[in-house]
Amino acid sequence: MSQPAAVDPLVAEVIAAQRSELRRRRAWILATRCTSLALAAWYLEMIILEGKDAPFYITVNLAAIVVGVSVLVVFNYYDPPLVVRHLHGPDGPLRRASVDALESLREQVLPPLLQDLAIPEPERGHLVAVIDADELVRRTASRMRGDPKKFGRIYLAISVPLLLGFIVLVATYQAGP
Repeated sequence: MSQPAAVDPLVAEVIAAQRSELRRRRAWILATRCTSLALAAWYLEMIILEGKDAPFYITVNLAAIVVGVSVLVVFNYYDPPLVVRHLHGPDGPLRRASVDALESLREQVLPPLLQDLAIPEPERGHLVAVIDADELVRRTASRMRGDPKKFGRIYLAISVPLLLGFIVLVATYQAGP
C-alpha cells in the first residue's frame, strides 16, 4: 500500500485559508439576504398587522432593498478568491503554494470565478479541468485593480451603524394624528 504524498505545510495553509474565506463569503451572503428579508417582513408586519400607514414606514422597505443590494459588496469583497489573488503576487513560496493549492480547490473556486468572467458553459467546464495558473492570472488581471476589501470595510463601517440607527428610529417613531 502506498503512502499519500506529504503535503507542504504552506500549501495546506493556503487551502485552509481559501476554504475559510469561502465559508465567510457564504455566511456574509446569507446574513445579508436574511437581514433584507427580515426588514421586508417587518415592513409587512407594520403595514398589515399593526395598521401603521404613515409614509415614513415605506423607508423600511427601501432599507430592505438597500441591504439586499449590499450582497454585491460582499461578492466584490471576496472577488477574486484568495488563491487567485496569491497567484498575482511575486514569484515565491506563497505563489508556488497557491499553484499547488489550486489543484485541490479547482472544483470549488474556478466554476463561479469563470462564470463571473462571462465564459460560456462548454468552455467553462473545459477550463475548470485544464486552466493553468498563468492563464488564470491573465484572465483575472482586470479584477485585481482597486482595493475592494478597503471599500468593503468602509461600507460595513458606515452601513451597519446607519442601519442600526435607522431600526431604532423606526421602532420608536410615533406618527402624528
